[in-house]
Amino acid sequence: MADEQLQRMWIPHLRGQFELGRPILFTGAGFSLTVKNIGGEQIPSYADLQRALWKLCFPADDFDENSRLQDLYEHALLRHRKELTDLLLRSFTVDAQSVPSWYRLYAALPWQRMYTLNIDDLDAAMNSAFELTRRLAPVSATNPASISDAPNRDRLQCVHLNGTLKDVPDHVTFSVTQYADRSQSDPWYIRFTADLVTNPVIFIGTRLEEPPLWQHLVLRHGRGGRELREMRHRSYLVTPFLDKAKQALLAQYNVVWLPMSAEEFATSVLSELTSATAAGLSAVAENATFDNRRGKLQLVTELATNPGEGSEFFLGNEPIWADIQTGRAVNRDIDDQLYEIALKRLAEPAIKGVLVLSGTAGAGKSSSLKRLALRLSTDGLRVGWADRFSELSPMALRSGMKRMNPPEVLAIDDADIYGAELPRLVREVATFESLPLVILGVRSGKVDRVLTPNLLEGVSHLEESMPPLCDSDIPKLLDALAREKRLGILTSRSRDDQFSAFRDEAGRQLLVAMIKATSGKELKQKAFEELDDLQGVSQNVYAVICLASAYRFGLSREEILVASRDTSNAALNAITELVNRHIVVMNPGLLISSRHRVIADIVVDELMRRGQLAHAVEGLALLAATKVGQNIHRAARPWRMLKAFINHSFLIQSCGVQFAQNLYGDLEELLAWDYHFWLQRGSLEVQHGDIQYAEHFLTTAMSLGEDDYLVQTEWAYLLFKKALEEFSLDSPALMEEATGILNSIIAPTSDPYAYHVLGSQGLAWARRWFTDPREKEKYLRNLWNTLEDGCKRNPRATDLENLRNDIRYEYLNIAVKR
Repeated sequence: MADEQLQRMWIPHLRGQFELGRPILFTGAGFSLTVKNIGGEQIPSYADLQRALWKLCFPADDFDENSRLQDLYEHALLRHRKELTDLLLRSFTVDAQSVPSWYRLYAALPWQRMYTLNIDDLDAAMNSAFELTRRLAPVSATNPASISDAPNRDRLQCVHLNGTLKDVPDHVTFSVTQYADRSQSDPWYIRFTADLVTNPVIFIGTRLEEPPLWQHLVLRHGRGGRELREMRHRSYLVTPFLDKAKQALLAQYNVVWLPMSAEEFATSVLSELTSATAAGLSAVAENATFDNRRGKLQLVTELATNPGEGSEFFLGNEPIWADIQTGRAVNRDIDDQLYEIALKRLAEPAIKGVLVLSGTAGAGKSSSLKRLALRLSTDGLRVGWADRFSELSPMALRSGMKRMNPPEVLAIDDADIYGAELPRLVREVATFESLPLVILGVRSGKVDRVLTPNLLEGVSHLEESMPPLCDSDIPKLLDALAREKRLGILTSRSRDDQFSAFRDEAGRQLLVAMIKATSGKELKQKAFEELDDLQGVSQNVYAVICLASAYRFGLSREEILVASRDTSNAALNAITELVNRHIVVMNPGLLISSRHRVIADIVVDELMRRGQLAHAVEGLALLAATKVGQNIHRAARPWRMLKAFINHSFLIQSCGVQFAQNLYGDLEELLAWDYHFWLQRGSLEVQHGDIQYAEHFLTTAMSLGEDDYLVQTEWAYLLFKKALEEFSLDSPALMEEATGILNSIIAPTSDPYAYHVLGSQGLAWARRWFTDPREKEKYLRNLWNTLEDGCKRNPRATDLENLRNDIRYEYLNIAVKR
């Protein structure tokens, strides 16, 4: 390698990447060879450890150079467990005083993340040896609890792919069979696969001869056809020697070989990059700030700060703040009505209550909600804003509304993302000492989750539904389309014809009307054409994005690659092409989504009809499973993704019972520690599978999360099923236990599902068990009363009302016969 090439090409490239805080450091065994352990010896190399294990396993025999480290480790683990543990701890605990000063150059640079194949604690030793702006934070890839999406403002994650000293001896990987057991289902290995493709990686202390590392490097694939751009970041392998064959292969994977030692690379390359440190740390801090900002309640004044931002709102994109500020999203009659209602509510001296803006997808409620929030903010009110991109947990939202000088208005778009917790959350916030007005944007079909009278007791609420386009809206919309040159097929037509075209579609959703009037195509037709224009990798990537968007999740590039299970250059090109063609959009925080949720819903429904959704479902479930951890709040985005994509009802509807059963089996290794996984798996078997499997899975769920009322509800459902299916002398006792559990859940929660299980299974029990009409009549009367109470507490639960009517009919039928 010529020094001129290093100075002209590689150092400038690395400097630019470090200024963005993007590079990833990957270290192998050679990176630790120049430090010493607490015994004053060099950290063992592969050959050193091989000989040490041989001596431990076969002390009386001469060393066999053909013995494999993996085999020796397995033998020592089986026969000499304590001695093996002592050997590893003694050999791989680093003496901080032995760490050379040049290591500081590695520790101080603004890496995005560090990975290592080593189990030694060199990262902890560097923390002790140097004063670092960001301390190294060891993470064990073999410990599910270590998964964390915490911002890295003050700490740099150092991921030990083979485990740490805390995992010795059972949960470190030294053998091929150990690696084979966990590599395909290990969250950090899966993350590393995506990082390897989407970021510049510097490999040090390895010749890429380790099977797991080479396996993941191969996943980068070749560039592909000539028409594909090279989207993989250039990476670097730092090692003094490399054979010709591997040099040629690395070039194919866009990896440059730098023939240097780790020390030479630090002193001759990294030392020249220190000027990029400040900018890189600022970029890291900015990313962390964004992550923190997503987790904190913000005011509209902090969000609507770029009125000049462009968008393709008229081509079907969801509205951004700039669309409201520039008039691309026009002021409709309903907007003025909402403003007057909000002002009247704010004038109330006591509790302001809740204003719910409902509407079908694409009706324009997000635009109206944003306009109302911006208008109130312009009036001088402090308006807090939350939506699906905010990543606000209920706890963070409560905290934001309790801060000093709290918002006088809280607006939440897509409010049903908070699920069953939303009514209590809204009631609590509305009754805070500051008495804010709460404004919610909710899909019409989800309003029942919000307006629950028994949970909103004492808090007045009003629902306003988004109307279709009216005649006074259409001229304003036409003016905006003309100004943005987005009239499409209406461009050359008269104003009267333009008006008529919109009026003909005015009974539809705003989005549907706009697309039909300006393109002459139904929205579904346009969505189908876009889908069918995509082939192979592009269609797989688009399916993943649409399915995530349908459940209101944006995805990063890395997440798309993991979920599509394609880490090729072709997949990176496909993502870029979809963004450039405005088929998908890049949202705040570089999260990619379908340009509108209505389009995502159409695409998902069509793929489901064609039987082509399974790949995306499986991929998103895997992605979510790799991102959750025991130390992540269950209201955080990874958990919400997991709950959405392993929900048994969703899996059955989208892909069928057998698919769901197989998927749960595939995810077991990743999620065996999580009670919610076992709850969903058991629920599937209760309703559609084997009662014995259901009991096993739900017993596991109970042992891990017995305090969760959903687990208790499903356990009661199982007891009912056993009582009805086995139908023995034990059945009445099972029925009584199940009824007791459900009654104890219903009293504090008013959960409609608990009512439904009790009512449906109780009705089935009454029809099968009782022979005496009087006993049956008495039982049904009590059941009827319970369901009556459930309907009063959940007045919008139509399925509960229908069940109550069935029970009443059964009861009255007996009474008439008597």
